[in-house]
Amino acid sequence: MIARPIRPEEKIEASKLQSIAFLLGRDFSQSANNPDQAREGYESTRAIFSKEGKMCACLELLPYKATFDGHIVDLAGLGGVATLPEERGKAYMPRLISKSIGEMAESGYVFSYLYPFSHSYYRRFGYELNMTSRRLKIPLYSMSHFKKEGTISLLRKGVDEDLVKGVYEEFIRDLNLAIVRDESSWQSFFAKDPYKDNIFIYLLHDDKARTRAYIKFEAIKTSQYSHDMQVIEFVWLDNKALTGMFAFIFDHTSQFENFIWDCPMYLDILSLFPEPYDIKQQIIPNGMNRIINLKGALGLMRPAKGKGQFVLEARDELLDKNSARYSIRWDYPIIEVEQTIKEPDIRLDIKDLSQLVTGYQTVRALIEAGKVELSGKIDQVDSLFTYKKLYINDKF
Repeated sequence: MIARPIRPEEKIEASKLQSIAFLLGRDFSQSANNPDQAREGYESTRAIFSKEGKMCACLELLPYKATFDGHIVDLAGLGGVATLPEERGKAYMPRLISKSIGEMAESGYVFSYLYPFSHSYYRRFGYELNMTSRRLKIPLYSMSHFKKEGTISLLRKGVDEDLVKGVYEEFIRDLNLAIVRDESSWQSFFAKDPYKDNIFIYLLHDDKARTRAYIKFEAIKTSQYSHDMQVIEFVWLDNKALTGMFAFIFDHTSQFENFIWDCPMYLDILSLFPEPYDIKQQIIPNGMNRIINLKGALGLMRPAKGKGQFVLEARDELLDKNSARYSIRWDYPIIEVEQTIKEPDIRLDIKDLSQLVTGYQTVRALIEAGKVELSGKIDQVDSLFTYKKLYINDKF
């Protein structure tokens, strides 16, 4: 078996492999006439080949920038993970993923993120659930109490894009793991035509003409005369902008029945509605994270006010450099991390550390789940690993 980055001319083969694995139904009949287009994205594709040279499995290693405790860090997105049906069960993919994680470490990534077909499968490689969303189904009639704020405008192509970008960048500033979008991502975001595709972007402006929120949604037909409003992205910068947008949504009651939204977990949605029974909720897993550079991630953490110190022992079966003991000292806002031979106060697997460092989970919650070996200083450890606001809305 040979695992490596693919060559430009191998991109079509990888695309065909993914089409079979994901039942995409793509037409490759014109690929020979457009070779440059067919090769697009080959740089991010990794594949593994049999000894006979057959491409048996492939994946995409996608370079992103993401937010983390006030910093911008390198995050490797893992997507397009596919194996040919006749080659499954032969350990091609485990070898390819393990090699790709090693490549991430050599390239300086801090985190890696993916959307799994199976959480238990990717736990084998050090990934762990790191975000959930609250899927809401809210009848529009229940929004009648919201007060209109500012003015609303439909996105003007070629005019308003920078306003949307500015709101998003401010929105994600204090959130963890949010993707810092490049121009290619934004082009995709703005690509749809509201008149043709029934996908709309509306902006909310305050009384000083500052853009404070936007919403992107699609009209989903549920019956001959009914539609639901399926939110693609909803971003706001203050409470007035949030509730003002809800007031605008209420004005669609003649067109839509329900508002469908995968809402960030940190928003207390029930406090905004007088009748909580109106709101249907479902918790949705929203991706898995893995720490690639543990010392780097620990050193970038934003500690809580105060000071403390403890020794952490980490276990990482795939990346030996992460398996070590770390002395962690902080005196807000400074944090210092160095390797040590001292006895640890806490022992953690890399999967659990991926949840703790980003703020998805707390030590006390992991203790209740039986995942932590703790010998002391629980208050110190607990004061560093606190809940934080998480957000990601980019699929790959």
